[in-house]
Amino acid sequence: MATNRLLKIVFSLIGLGAATHSIAFNGFGTDIDGYIKDASNRYQVDEAMLRGLVKIEDGWYGNISPTGATGVGQFTRGTWNWLATTNEGRALGMTQITRYNRDTPFDPRKNNQLNTLATALLARWHINQFFERGIKPSHENLYLAHNIGIDGLHRALQGRATREDILNMKRNGMKKGMSVQGFLVYQSERFNVSKQIANFQRSSVSPRYQIENKPLPTNLHWVSPTETAMRWVEPASNQTNQQAIRWQNPTN
Repeated sequence: MATNRLLKIVFSLIGLGAATHSIAFNGFGTDIDGYIKDASNRYQVDEAMLRGLVKIEDGWYGNISPTGATGVGQFTRGTWNWLATTNEGRALGMTQITRYNRDTPFDPRKNNQLNTLATALLARWHINQFFERGIKPSHENLYLAHNIGIDGLHRALQGRATREDILNMKRNGMKKGMSVQGFLVYQSERFNVSKQIANFQRSSVSPRYQIENKPLPTNLHWVSPTETAMRWVEPASNQTNQQAIRWQNPTN
């Protein structure tokens, strides 16, 4: 029985890869690309991971999922409204989704820039939660936390998934006959395929990425490089201090 389930997961992933690569991905567009880069810098989350998350959520062009989630990060009403009550959410200018503005042009989730920033903010909160709960801080786990919630992921990793957790997994892609562990593997590989495509990488065996597991320093000022080229200049032999080195900024 376990072997049959494993084979089902493998064949599902093979089919997923073929289906995904049959649809050309030409990028998110200049605006969304810029929002992702800014959000990554602001909240110190990996840009490649964030691009993969936006790609797999499939909402940057206005798609609404069966669960009612919408926007770049496919936020449900509950998650958005909770995040909007946090200090960080208020600082972003997040406002509540109400019965009057929900799924209308005034739904705050439809602001692509705000939604992208909120997606990165939630990822940063998840990283901090991983630190507190002893969860491995990987790109895959960040997607799973976004997909089924941090509490649901934590219980699933501990082998304590509840009936409601499993129902939530079924609403978010669990196939018939799939175990909880099989779902985590399946969703992780789906994410890795999307991450490769979103970052224009060749399809291959997906590496597991480890994220530095510590809170974002409050006094950190992130400076984006303006050039990609760099040169290392060795210290001159006639310097008084033989250990001295000199950094030369790129000129090209």
